Amino acid sequence: MNINFKRLRKINFYIFFLVLGLAASGSLEAGNKMVKDADVLSPTRKNYRFIKRKHIQYQTVRVPVGNQEFLISVFTKKGPDTQKYMNIHDSEDAAFDAGLRAIKHGGTFVALENNEDRALYSFGEKKGSTGQDPNRMFNKDNPYWPVAEKILELLDASSKKLIIVLHNNKPGGNFRIDTIATWKNISTVSGADPDPRSMVWIPGITPKPNRKITAEIQYYKSHRMNVIYEYVPKNQRGDGSLSVYSSKHNIPYRNIEVEAGIRGNRKSELKARRRQIKYLNALREYHGLK
Repeated sequence: MNINFKRLRKINFYIFFLVLGLAASGSLEAGNKMVKDADVLSPTRKNYRFIKRKHIQYQTVRVPVGNQEFLISVFTKKGPDTQKYMNIHDSEDAAFDAGLRAIKHGGTFVALENNEDRALYSFGEKKGSTGQDPNRMFNKDNPYWPVAEKILELLDASSKKLIIVLHNNKPGGNFRIDTIATWKNISTVSGADPDPRSMVWIPGITPKPNRKITAEIQYYKSHRMNVIYEYVPKNQRGDGSLSVYSSKHNIPYRNIEVEAGIRGNRKSELKARRRQIKYLNALREYHGLK
């Protein structure tokens, strides 16, 4: 048997760099350490394969706050679409998966890394969960405002272009349109979807949706979707959420909520992702995104 050792060396070199690329692309740069990102490397969710197949660029942005350090993953794809998407709770897997797939024709997907948990997590010298809900730090007097400020920068919020945020809610929890409607300044403006945990969330600075938002609501209603409207009074401080910050600063904001899947259960994860993408596609169509 004739063995082409030169060719064999090339194959081994290729395999080495392929494995090296997998490790790098599935890791976060935390100080002088590399932290594996389960969202990318999950064997059931197939995100790493999608990233490679669609030639999506992947980088880690570090934000120091005292002796703490926070990580933000930024996925970008050059193409006709330049829309920006956000996943702020690292425990919400379908939101991550849908946001990643939303940029297959171009755009930016920003994901805050919280060690696969909900609360803000420090990878710095002072390591561990801060207990801070990252969707409540969008006030300048919040100790983690530098993280919120970096997120706004990555989303290009100063351009006043649409920001699309993706969230998941717990199965069996009380985050559903019938309970949300009892909250202050919140109203259900469409209940066309029998699934009470799926919805588009639209904030605004008028007590009731203005004419432009009303037209958008009607579009979603015709697609049998649920819609929640959040009135954001300008004279009130608010809860520190990105939706309130966006409304107060005239930044168009939309959020899609669906019920989370069961982590590690391929069928359940896929069902949640498809539900999120279904809502996301309708929103993208309305706003003329490619």
